[in-house]
Amino acid sequence: MELIVISKSVGRNGQNLAIDVAKIAAALVAVGPERGGIFAPPLGIEGLAQAIKLFQDFHKLPARDGRVDPAGNTLKKINGVLFPGLVPVPPTPPQGTGALKVIDATARGLATSVNRPVNTPLETSLIKDLLFDWTVVAGGGSITYFELDEAVVPRWFGVLVPTGTTGFSNVHIFFHPTPGQAGFDDRQYHNLDAFKAIWHYLTDEMAAQFCAAGTGRVMVMPLMTNGASGTAGMFPQRWESLVGKMLGMLSSKNLTDSAAPIGIDNVVVSSFSAGIAYSHAFISRAKLGSKLKGIIDFDGAFSSFSSLSAGLAAGIIPAVRMQQMLGVKESQIPGLAARNFFPLPPTRFNKLLLVPAKDDRQSMNMIHGLIPQVTMFTAARRAG
Repeated sequence: MELIVISKSVGRNGQNLAIDVAKIAAALVAVGPERGGIFAPPLGIEGLAQAIKLFQDFHKLPARDGRVDPAGNTLKKINGVLFPGLVPVPPTPPQGTGALKVIDATARGLATSVNRPVNTPLETSLIKDLLFDWTVVAGGGSITYFELDEAVVPRWFGVLVPTGTTGFSNVHIFFHPTPGQAGFDDRQYHNLDAFKAIWHYLTDEMAAQFCAAGTGRVMVMPLMTNGASGTAGMFPQRWESLVGKMLGMLSSKNLTDSAAPIGIDNVVVSSFSAGIAYSHAFISRAKLGSKLKGIIDFDGAFSSFSSLSAGLAAGIIPAVRMQQMLGVKESQIPGLAARNFFPLPPTRFNKLLLVPAKDDRQSMNMIHGLIPQVTMFTAARRAG
């Protein structure tokens, strides 16, 4: 007996090398339908993807995306079923009730509001001056936190409703950077206390900027794991029902799972730094269609997923990019701004925060975390 090993992913959105496809198809036949497998090899990759998803559903695996990854839980489970003496079968996580619950913010030490004045570049200066001027805007709103009673990613959600919001059908989804770089451990994800600090984006300057922008949108921020960076977890498949339910609870003031969901008219998607990995996966997989009204990238080019940032292109859908870009000349700024591309080399900030005169890596590190905190106001308004 020999464990099944594949070199690349197989199934939906997989790389699907012929030898790997053959191994997984044969394995699912060996598993058999009584254990979640199939009678005969499927015709085509889509048929195989459906068979993989059936296996994942049968065994209630955390990821049910129709794909087998070389080091993923699905392959471990296939090997565990076929060769129980050779590999330990990971325990099936508790599935919960599937209900959405409001988290007791006070008991969990979570802030429930934001309200503060914040600095933001004066837009007339931002679109033409190499050294921009600043203005102050003030914004506030309320924050509600939700738990999905399932062992899935994302499981935790924060929702920011700006003061004065009259409708809940227009949404802004914000993706934080990958948490591993800040020391968060995926193995602790289902312990909220281990991950809740990431919600600081809903209470700091960025949140106040968003509220001050007055776009009429509600911000939804799911908490993600490092492991979900390529897929955004189950969110692309279930975002509309989950977000619609949360906003239905808030709009009706019926904070129970019995509240009727509301329809989502349209959505803007934003991300900071390496969070563009989630943004890209979500937009690619969620089939947003005409609901997608805008994309915002806060300095994704200064991250390990810079290629995804470079791949954003302005078209019918506004793609607003707030990025550090060294060597830009003042004469280039108006033309770039007309395409919603805002170069933010460190020295542009010198009227607010003195940085080293030379644009270098040290200066870029200093400015990186500041970018969403000072430019969300303009970005949110430009994205729609």
